[in-house]
Amino acid sequence: MKSKKTSIFFNLKTIAVFLLLFATTDIVFAGQTIDEVRKKWIGVNINTLIEKHGYPDHSSTVPNGNTVYIVIKNIKKFYPVPILKQPERQEMDIYNTKTGAYSYGTTTTGNGLTIEHQIQKTECAGYFEVNKDNIIVDIKFKGEECPQ
Repeated sequence: MKSKKTSIFFNLKTIAVFLLLFATTDIVFAGQTIDEVRKKWIGVNINTLIEKHGYPDHSSTVPNGNTVYIVIKNIKKFYPVPILKQPERQEMDIYNTKTGAYSYGTTTTGNGLTIEHQIQKTECAGYFEVNKDNIIVDIKFKGEECPQ
């Protein structure tokens, strides 16, 4: 009886650890705020941005004559998902090596806690408005994983 209590206690501790990891995953991967990005890039030449992040995906001219460069980042985020599996009954053949006879029975498999890593794919589009001197004057973002 003591080993069963220990096993239940261990399983509860394990579940608690993974729930804590799952809950803090968003905090760990939160990234920069929109104010930090603006402070870093507004007033900087667009060529510096291109050197760091590569060529923009699209560009367009806006009514005030400035150019908006659009940089799209595909984001893959891994996060652990704890899954508690119930025992499964499976039929199996048993071969008796002494008698050479087959018999049939069932066995229980697949119970316990497993952890699966899932991938969340999202997209972040950054809109960098540049004046005629190629200086970044405004930044906007669209997407779930973008700076907020």
